[in-house]
Amino acid sequence: MNITRYDPWQMMDEWRRDMDRPLTPHERDDISHVVGGDWVPAVDIKEEDDRYVLHADIPGVAPEDIEVTMENGVLSIRGERKFEKTEEKENYKRVERARGVFYRRFTLPDHTDPEGIKATGDNGVLEVIIPKTPITSPKRIEVNH
Repeated sequence: MNITRYDPWQMMDEWRRDMDRPLTPHERDDISHVVGGDWVPAVDIKEEDDRYVLHADIPGVAPEDIEVTMENGVLSIRGERKFEKTEEKENYKRVERARGVFYRRFTLPDHTDPEGIKATGDNGVLEVIIPKTPITSPKRIEVNH
């Protein structure tokens, strides 16, 4: 029989971890961090042999209203879907299209080329091309006497 130490807080810790799990990336491949904003655009990331391709659904946002930056290995996408002026007499019954600011960040692998990143917007989809750099293997250095 094994002796087990009773910890009255163990159940609370397990409950906290279970509650945090959907909010934190728990898979190694998840490189997305939802930072904030009024809404979150859906994003697809595809890895190809020589690049990563990111597609973000951002309908209703002009390309000039989207800011894509790269700093310290983190790609950030920020923008705003502006509120349209509507007349009171239109009598909307339901409004489901999100408005306001969005902001997403993605940690990129070490073997990406930050100087070669290109972004284009077309038909409500932002496409970001992130080229890869060749992966170099470690070089063994001889230690002499």
